[in-house]
Amino acid sequence: MLSRQYRGLYFYHLKKTAGSTLSPWLDTVTADERVFDPAWVGPALFGHWQIELNDQPPSGDPEVLRALFYWSDVIQSHKPLRPFAPAGTLCMTVLRDPVQRLVSQVTDYRRLTPADWAETTGSFRDLIADTNRLPLRNYLERYGHNEGRLLLDNHMTRSLAVGRLGPSVVLVEDAGTLLDAALSSLENDYDVIGLTEYLDISRNAICAMAGWPPAGEIRRLNCSRGSQDHDPAIAEASGILHSLTRFDRIVYERASALFEDRHRAIGETYDMQAFETGAASSVLHRLSGTHRDGATFFSVRLPIMGSGFHGRDDAGKPTCAVWSGPATCLTLYMPTPPNVDLSLLVWIRGYAAERQRHQIRVRVDGQPAPHNLVQADGYADLLTIDSRTERGFVRLEIEIDQTLTSVEAGSEGYDERKRGFSFDGYGWRLLPSDDPDRRYRTP
Repeated sequence: MLSRQYRGLYFYHLKKTAGSTLSPWLDTVTADERVFDPAWVGPALFGHWQIELNDQPPSGDPEVLRALFYWSDVIQSHKPLRPFAPAGTLCMTVLRDPVQRLVSQVTDYRRLTPADWAETTGSFRDLIADTNRLPLRNYLERYGHNEGRLLLDNHMTRSLAVGRLGPSVVLVEDAGTLLDAALSSLENDYDVIGLTEYLDISRNAICAMAGWPPAGEIRRLNCSRGSQDHDPAIAEASGILHSLTRFDRIVYERASALFEDRHRAIGETYDMQAFETGAASSVLHRLSGTHRDGATFFSVRLPIMGSGFHGRDDAGKPTCAVWSGPATCLTLYMPTPPNVDLSLLVWIRGYAAERQRHQIRVRVDGQPAPHNLVQADGYADLLTIDSRTERGFVRLEIEIDQTLTSVEAGSEGYDERKRGFSFDGYGWRLLPSDDPDRRYRTP
């Protein structure tokens, strides 16, 4: 669900540039039933170069690759699908310091077990297994210019160039010949160019362009340690690292300049006021509620406009729900009728710890508001807040003292996420205009 300026979003996920962190967040801005499925486009671009060419990436019928932009509002893929994006698609990618990215790729493979690569080809199994058998320098010398070329030899340059030149870039030995195509793609094919090193600012710039509420804190996923200044393995491999990142360095420096020129300022300044006076009315009024016991109900299976929550649990199932966190404040925006008295509602399934129930504090459009916790069948609590709207939407903020991982690590049901409360819907109920005590009435 984007501003009317855009019909959808395409995120070209370059390997080890924080895409795994962005994905759960991006999934929440589209309906659960419209979340992109990577299986629609087949295996990702990686592995032995001969397999890549036989696969003819991006694989699949071109008509299917065009159609998938109508199946989902947000397309996230390692595949170079930019040529198939229809006009009006907000296109974005994220880059990372080349040495940090490359070492992070190796570190990520070191965490895998034989079960993780059991179904891969023999060549690619060796590429993964040897991360734990060879010193970094020897590993990069063995695989950087051969089977691991696309992943390890100027990966960002090749990945950007493939969208313009096709899969033959995997065969090219000298990545320098791809530099012009990569730079041209970077500068002309993407509306937002983020940097892993400034991920929160990059996300906020995306929000400003897409017409979403400002970005809040999200959980970092699949993080692999990159290079360290005093790591002897990095120092020993400095020569091969320079060779394998030489052209990525040029691409990254250009991306950094574009980030500074186009995105940093808006990413640092975009806030709730900018959203509420800008795209809020048009975006939020496209969010459709349903009827539930006389109330208007917005399911978390719909796009969620706000911040302070994790990705969906049990996505695609009737039990789908969302946990607040990792920040202590949950912000939810929803459309409402203007200038009426109503009760705002949040259907709470449970808490990470019972004491959080007694910590709840509420603000409506920035002002503290009293709340009640009442019984509702199938729920731990129905949170109600009597209020009066002054505009066609409302900002509901729910704050607690602390988000928690679990009562005890290692216990049954332990969850490593910092969580507050779980909810599957929110909404409002109009209060009767003839009720003199309507401001103190609960549903």
